[in-house]
Amino acid sequence: MSYDVQLVERTLAEARQAVLDELQRIFAERRRTGYGPLYDLLADYPFREGKGLRPAICLASCRAAGGRTEQAVLSATALELFHNAFLVHDDVEDGSEFRRGKLTMLKMKGVPVSINVGDATNVLAIEPLLGNTRRIGVRKALLVFREVERMARESTEGQAVELGWIADGRFDLTDQDYVRMAYKKTCWYTVVAPLRIGVICGSLPGLFAPLEEDLTKLVELGFLAGIAFQIHDDLLNLEGDVGLYGKESGGDLWEGKRTIMLLHFLRNAAAADLKRALKILTVPRRKKRADDVRWLLKAMTACGSLQYGRKLAMEYCDRALECEQRERPFPNDSQDRRFLREMLHYVIDRTK
Repeated sequence: MSYDVQLVERTLAEARQAVLDELQRIFAERRRTGYGPLYDLLADYPFREGKGLRPAICLASCRAAGGRTEQAVLSATALELFHNAFLVHDDVEDGSEFRRGKLTMLKMKGVPVSINVGDATNVLAIEPLLGNTRRIGVRKALLVFREVERMARESTEGQAVELGWIADGRFDLTDQDYVRMAYKKTCWYTVVAPLRIGVICGSLPGLFAPLEEDLTKLVELGFLAGIAFQIHDDLLNLEGDVGLYGKESGGDLWEGKRTIMLLHFLRNAAAADLKRALKILTVPRRKKRADDVRWLLKAMTACGSLQYGRKLAMEYCDRALECEQRERPFPNDSQDRRFLREMLHYVIDRTK
C-alpha cells in the first residue's frame, strides 16, 4: 500500500509547525509568570521529533469542513498537550525506557517528577481550550470541551482495561476484546476526537454549527482508522528499527501487553511453546531476560502472528477507506480531504 508522500509529509509538517509555534508562545508566557524549570520539563516531549498526526487530522478536518487553520490551531495544540501528557504517564505505567529516540522522562527524572509533569501537561492543555472562547465563540468552545471530555474518558477507560488484563494475568482474550480496548484507548484520542473537533471548529457559526447527528458519522471512520493505526503501531514495536521507531524494540513483550499478534500466537502455538511463552509473559519486566524476549518474538514470527497482524491492519484500513467513500463526511474534494484519505494509507506504511 502506498500513499502520496509529499502531501502527507507536507501536511504533517505544517500542522506540527503551527502547533509548535503556539506551544512556544504558551511556554514562554508560563516560564515568565510561573516556575520556569517545570515548563522546561513540560516542553521536552512535545519538542522531540514526532509525527504530529493528531493536530494534522484536526486542522485538515477543520479546513475540509470549510474553516481556516487559525480556527482550529488552539484545539490542535490542546490535543498535542493531552497526547504528550498521556505519553509521560504511559511511560511510568509501562516502565518504558525510550520515547521518540531518547530516554523517557521516567528514566531521566524518576516516577514522582514524571507524574507531576504529566499532570501539569494535562492542566496546561486547558489554556488553549479556554482561548477558544475568543477564537471560535463560546458555543463552539463548549462543544470542543465536550469532545475533549469524551476523548479523555474513553482513553483512560481503555487504559484501565489493558492494565487490568496485565494485573489479573489475563490471556484468555479474543481479537474482539483487543478491538474493544483499543477503540477506547486509541481510536478516540488518535482519530475520532481530532476529526470531530476539527469539524466543530471549521463549521459555520450559529444554527449551522454541527449537531451530534452530523458528527456521529465520524465515529465509525475514526474507529476503523484507529484500529488500523494501533495494530500497525504494535507491529512497529515488535519489528521496527529503534532508530526510526523511537522506542525500544519489543517493548510490548517486555511489558506483557496483549496485542493482536500475541493473542494470535497464544491461540496457535504448540503446547510446549505456549507454556514457555506464558512463563515469560508472567515474569515482571525487571526480571525478564533478553534471550527469552528474543525467543518469544522469533516464535511469534514463525507462527505467522506478525503476518496475521499486518493482514488485519490492512483490512481495517480498507474498511476505513470504504467508510469514508460511503459516508462522505467531507463532500467537497480538496487537498485536505485527500490528505485525510491518504493518511489512512500512511498509518499502514509508516516506519515510526
